[in-house]
Formats: sequence, structure tokens, C-alpha cells
Amino acid sequence: MHYWLISAPAENGSKEETWKRLNAATAELSQNYKMKIPELRVGTLDSLMSLSDDLERIDRHVESVVHRIEKELHEHAGGEEPTVDGTPVERFTTAFEWDQARYPVKSTLNELVSMIHDIVARIDDELKAKLIDYNQLKSSMGQAERKMQGGLNQRTIVDIVRKEHVISSEKLTTVFLAAPKFAVKDFLATYEKWYEFTTDKGAINAVVPKSALKLDEDNEFELYRVVVFKNAEEEFKSKARENRMTVRDFTYTDGQATADTDERNKLKQDTEKAWSGLVRWSKTSYSEAMRAWIHLKAIRVFVESVLRYGLPPTFQAMLVRPGKNDTKVRKALLATFGHLSAGGVSKDAEEAPAGGTKFYPYVDVDLKVLSMVSDD
Repeated sequence: MHYWLISAPAENGSKEETWKRLNAATAELSQNYKMKIPELRVGTLDSLMSLSDDLERIDRHVESVVHRIEKELHEHAGGEEPTVDGTPVERFTTAFEWDQARYPVKSTLNELVSMIHDIVARIDDELKAKLIDYNQLKSSMGQAERKMQGGLNQRTIVDIVRKEHVISSEKLTTVFLAAPKFAVKDFLATYEKWYEFTTDKGAINAVVPKSALKLDEDNEFELYRVVVFKNAEEEFKSKARENRMTVRDFTYTDGQATADTDERNKLKQDTEKAWSGLVRWSKTSYSEAMRAWIHLKAIRVFVESVLRYGLPPTFQAMLVRPGKNDTKVRKALLATFGHLSAGGVSKDAEEAPAGGTKFYPYVDVDLKVLSMVSDD
């Protein structure tokens, strides 16, 4: 939702007259709303000019934080539209009321801006920390789940191999192989003769006869256990690879399957807890950041209006939502408020130098809320 937060001096001393002129000029082109900004403490001209430069920078930072939290809510809360303490963002923005309790008008402008900056900086730091924690858990959970996925040639086999499948002694050890289904017949017919080693008693097959035991299968592979002599283990594995087997390097540890399952369950619980915590925090912090941002926009308009129109601050602040009529509304505003420019209506932004800052004869501050929502 895209708005222009504009201001113009009170026409003939009447803010209402300025408001009427806006509505008459943009009838049926835009939705317009009055913005109520209290009379804030002005200070010196030098302090206003210095603050004006700081406000633009701080505004960009606050906007980025608001939209990042909105993005997190959009991704993690099922596309749920955020609110400001239960009030729809559009209504909160268009019916803005200065929050005297949070931002007392007796404070100086610099103090108010500092309050907003500190609030949003804290929220920004918390957001970064929470995202790091959540993404680390999510990554660990993804790794744990990937271990259980894929074919028997790559997924973990810790949940398949049981203690009775493993033979381990001074001379014998166990090798696990994933055999492609098209090669299973040849494997079973030949594996006992893949390698022989020589002893003082003659040549001995590296494999214990009939030790191949099928443990599991999927669409493409069958998992086998084979018992071999330790001193021929590596040679047998090499022959297995030559015969299109995938050697699964695996060391059985009693209780590891249960431990891995417990770890996955804990990771899942921790990830879900972090996710729900992030969503709750985002909803609360969005309200706080959005409220701070609109107050900052109001301060920007106040400062720019005093610098543009002088003292006392008698101007009307107005929200304009042009929808898809940007060009027509700009022309209507130029026709209505063009006289405010020292050079007349020709000073409109359309004639600004290429790449230069747009200038309008009236104060104009851009405001885009709910960046994930189209502005139909």
C-alpha cells in the first residue's frame, strides 16, 4: 500500500480550506486522509536542518526493519496480514493518532527521534538474533531429515542395522553393501570369490561363505551385510566397488539408532518452539516498530513543513493514496499547490534533473506499508 504523506500551508489561515482544496483537486482520483500531527517543540533553525538530514537516514533504517518483520510474518505465519495491536495496518495509518504516552510532545524533537531510533535498533538486534537461532535449528533439522532420505546407497543405515547383524572378532569384520537391483543376482553368485589372500596353509577366500544377509530394500537398491576377514577388508571393498556395489562405511554403536531418533525428535520440538516464538515475537514487534515508524513519518513532515513554510507551524498534513493514478494525482496536486514553489508550477518534480532528488512545491514524504500486499 503506497501513500504520499504531504503537507501544505493553511489556506488563508484555515487548515480546513487546504484540506478541501486537496479533495476538490483529486476527486475520484485518490483516497485522502487527514493526518493529525500535534504542535511539537521546534528548537532552533540549525537544529531543525541538522535533524532533517538525520531523519531521512533513520527513516530508511526503520522502514527496512518494519518490512523485514513483515516478511518474516508472511513466510512463517501462513501469509497472515500483520496488525498494530489488533488494528489493521491500513486503518492505523489512515486514522493515525499521536501516542502521547509513548512519545510525549513536551520532549524535544531530537529526544523523540532518539526514542524511536533506540526502540527500532533494539528490535532490529532481537530480530537478527532470533533469525540466527531459528535458522540454525532449521538447518540442523534439515540435515537430520536428509540423513533419513534418499536411497539405500546414501541414506543413513543406523536405523536398519541391528546388533545381531554385526560380526566383529579378532579376525572377522562386517561390510555393508548397497547392491543395485539389476546386479543383485550376479552379486549373490560371485561375492564369495571376489578376493583371496594367501596364508601358509594356501589361498583362502576373504569372505565367510553364505554370510550375505539382506537387511532392507528400496526401489533401486538392496542392502546386504557380508562378513569378511579383517586382513582382506579393504581389498574386498575395492572389488565390491568394481562390481558396481556401493560400500556403506558404517560402524555399529549400540543404542545409536535410539539416540539419533531422540535427537531428531528434540530438534523437531526445538525448531517448532523457535518458529512459534518467532511468530509471536514478530507480531508484537511489528506493532511496536510500525507505531514508531508512523510517528517518525509525522515528525519528518512536521520538520520539513516548518523548514519549508516557516513559523508558526500552521499547515495541514494529509495522506494521499493514489492507487494506480500516480501521474494524474501528481498533476492535480501541482495545479493546486504549484504556487507554493518560489518559481511557480514549473518547479514540479517532473522537471527535476535526471537522477536528482525529486522536488515538489509541497512537502512530500513517501510511505509504503504492507510491502507484501499489492496496491490495487
